[in-house]
Amino acid sequence: MRIVLATPLYPPEIADAAVYAKELARRLAENHDITVVAYTHLPEQLPGVTVIAVDKLQSRVSRILAFRTALARAARCADVVIAINGASVELPVLVTRHPRLVFVTADATAHARGGALERLAARRADAVLTEVPPQKPEILPLEPEPTIALAAWKDAWQTHLAELDSLLKNHA
Repeated sequence: MRIVLATPLYPPEIADAAVYAKELARRLAENHDITVVAYTHLPEQLPGVTVIAVDKLQSRVSRILAFRTALARAARCADVVIAINGASVELPVLVTRHPRLVFVTADATAHARGGALERLAARRADAVLTEVPPQKPEILPLEPEPTIALAAWKDAWQTHLAELDSLLKNHA
C-alpha cells in the first residue's frame, strides 16, 4: 500500500508529534511504500521512506501553500493519507483531494484545544485515531535497562499498528 504521512513536525525536531511521525514511518515502511510530507529542514532519513521537506522558515501563507502543493502531488499516487493533527497540516488536508484519510491526534495538547480545523479534518476523515503509543522509555547510563517499560512500549506500538491496519482495511 502507498501511504502518505502528513505531519507538522519531523525529526530533527524533538516534539512528541515529530518522534511519533518518525516511528510510525519507520514501522510502516516495513510493509508499505511511505512518503512523509513535513515542515522540516534537513530531515532524518529512514530506509524505505521518502521525505518531502517543506521549509518552515517561509512566511506562514507560503509554507502552507507549499505544503498543500507537496501533499497534493504525493497524494496523487497514494492509497491513503495519514494526517497528524496540527493546524498547519489540517488546512492543507482539507483542501487537498486524496483517496482516503486517516486522521491521527498525536498531539494531546492540540487535541484538548480541539480547534475548528481539527474538528473539520476529523469529520472529513474516513477514520480517526485518538490514542497513540507513549514515548520510548529513556535508557540512561549507569541505570538498569527499563525492560518492563520497553516491553510495554513495544506492545503499545503493536496494538497501535494493528488498529491502524484494521482501519485501513475496513475503509478500503
